[in-house]
Amino acid sequence: MASTQKPIDGNSPSKANDEITNVEIQRPSEHAIDDSPAASLQVIKNGVVVSSATKPPARDLRTAWLYIFDWYPSHYSNEEKRLLKKQDRIILPLICLMYFIKWLDQSNITNAYNSGMKEDLGIKGIQYNLFSTFYNVGYLIMEIPVMLVISRPQFSRFVLPVCETLWTIITFVQCRNNSVPMIYGMRFLMGLLETPAATGSLYILTSWYRSDEVFKRAGVWYISSNIGAAFGGYMQAAAYKGLDGTLGMAGWRWVFIIDGVISLPIALSGFFLIPGLPTSPRIWWLKEEEQLLAQARMQTDGVRKSRRIGKRMLKRVFTHWHFYFAIALYVCFQLTTWVGGQMGLWVKSTKQYSVELINILPTGTQLMAIVAGVLIPSFAMVYPIWMPFSFAATVLLFCNICLRVWNIPLGMKFAAWFLMGFNSCMTPMIFPFIHLIMKDDNEARAFTTGAMMTIGWAFFSWYNVVVFPVTESPRFARGFTASICLITIYMSLFIVGYIFWQRDIRNGLYKRAIEEEENEEALDRKIEEEDAKIESIHLEEKK
Repeated sequence: MASTQKPIDGNSPSKANDEITNVEIQRPSEHAIDDSPAASLQVIKNGVVVSSATKPPARDLRTAWLYIFDWYPSHYSNEEKRLLKKQDRIILPLICLMYFIKWLDQSNITNAYNSGMKEDLGIKGIQYNLFSTFYNVGYLIMEIPVMLVISRPQFSRFVLPVCETLWTIITFVQCRNNSVPMIYGMRFLMGLLETPAATGSLYILTSWYRSDEVFKRAGVWYISSNIGAAFGGYMQAAAYKGLDGTLGMAGWRWVFIIDGVISLPIALSGFFLIPGLPTSPRIWWLKEEEQLLAQARMQTDGVRKSRRIGKRMLKRVFTHWHFYFAIALYVCFQLTTWVGGQMGLWVKSTKQYSVELINILPTGTQLMAIVAGVLIPSFAMVYPIWMPFSFAATVLLFCNICLRVWNIPLGMKFAAWFLMGFNSCMTPMIFPFIHLIMKDDNEARAFTTGAMMTIGWAFFSWYNVVVFPVTESPRFARGFTASICLITIYMSLFIVGYIFWQRDIRNGLYKRAIEEEENEEALDRKIEEEDAKIESIHLEEKK
């Protein structure tokens, strides 16, 4: 097994561990692709050979894009490939399903609004916008606290399934919505309970996958939201057609019941399958040697173990550029996303399509999002991440310019709305990138990603009401103008952040983090040995 392989050159494990800091780890995501031969030097951490920490074979830039299909690189050991495949069979599908039902729940309020709820409950003016506002308020209240809880190894296994079970109950209750104030309350509770579904899932993902593996998985994870939104449209159309009037309930009410039935088994399975963090108590489906390998893989990638939350963490957060960059980047991006899901308002305003088509046509945006969400983040593993990020941002800039002009051919307008699906590939690049540049401190990255969501949703909760009021739909002249400016800003910010990150690599920030952790481990071992000696002396004296 991986934990019993011999160290290189016949050295003892302790000597090999002392020498690991002298091994330079290079990965496509951090360095330009070159023509140098692949490194054959083994990397050993705590007696475990970590093949993924060695440099992969060199690739020609013209064919490097083929790497996006290589999920299990050839230079990985058989033990590491087996572990990675096991993670892909259990962790990845489960967090995808959880994110899927989050977006299924979230999109169904829009589908219900367009399918009769507006008329049944007498929803007027900006009340529709306020549904998102109350959801966002609940979301931002819980974001930082729940992220700090997830960063604790002993609790991380239970946060997601507990919250998901509770929000499933709220989903069932929504079928009885009978007034606008009741919807406000339900949306607030949904926001509270769905908080860990996004950043929590991504935190767990980035805790089990190395930086040169995570972008592919993050893309697959994120498109589950688009599948959820698209599926919600088809489900609402089917419910309206097949269940409208059944048991005296409108079709839009049935969709919440169906949603809850889908959600409940996924929520319950989380109690038995979510492993928490690599340093959490070992879960039943993971062997002991596999957990040791998982820990070694992440430590050699520069990811620090969880430590106590306190002044040290706050100092790391507020005295480095990463926090301010992450907040500004995400806020600018987040404010441009809401309108991408509002194609249904335009389709309905034309008065040319049936209720079924009003629900089905906007799923084209979600289907485009699935393609973009899988492909674009994968290119971040073979080319500098600013390239695929800038490409996607340019596409979104083009879409918003077209919709701001508005008076364009019908086919181009459909294309612009569909290409808004490129929003889906941004989050799988933004959040893993923030985890990557802050991997030297688990608690700081948990706090920062939580703060990104909190501050982002704080702006989002009022921004759409002011800039994208539904009374101005579907043209949203002010909104599209603002989005053009914000996309330009966040694209520029990302390139600046990339340059700063490369400076940190050259200055040895992440190498020092590995060295500090190894020194702390060595000191802890020494203290344990001294304590054991003292205890043995006391036992001898008693005899």
